[in-house]
Amino acid sequence: MTHLERVLALLPVRPTGRRPFVLALDGRSGAGKSELAAAVVERVPGAQVLALEDAYRGWRGLREGVEEIAAGVLAELRAGRPGTYRRYDWLSGQLDGTVRVEPSTVVVLEGCGAGSLPCAPYVDALVWLEAPEPERHHRAMARDDGTWLDQWSTWAAQESALLAERDARAAADLVLDTSTE
Repeated sequence: MTHLERVLALLPVRPTGRRPFVLALDGRSGAGKSELAAAVVERVPGAQVLALEDAYRGWRGLREGVEEIAAGVLAELRAGRPGTYRRYDWLSGQLDGTVRVEPSTVVVLEGCGAGSLPCAPYVDALVWLEAPEPERHHRAMARDDGTWLDQWSTWAAQESALLAERDARAAADLVLDTSTE
């Protein structure tokens, strides 16, 4: 069974109610969350990706972005209403407009912190993706042309802080090893 098939098996056969099923894909940077989220959305009619990186407040704003998504989007979707968050523009280093997220059948919450304490009450299934740190580092630098090499340790410390509050790996419904070795 492939990783994608294992994740799809977590989804309800028939969605029920007014609120979306929230599938969280968490893991440290470079673990493969974005690729898996895209694959899920491609296979699940009516699904949408909610990428946490659009809400992070730069290299030191992991927690703030996660908290905004939890309160402004996930809580609202749970109530059957659209949610909103402020998008962060990584190039300009400032907020760049408000994003409205409509309820859908499935919301794939993707990014570091998706299984964190602020998001946990709104998540229906949690998948933790992991790979060895050197491999994750290589992937992240290749993906972003090494532009944030000097931020790697700052970001990793924020990930560790969220994991210290709630061990998303231990809480996960499914743990996937995405290493290639």
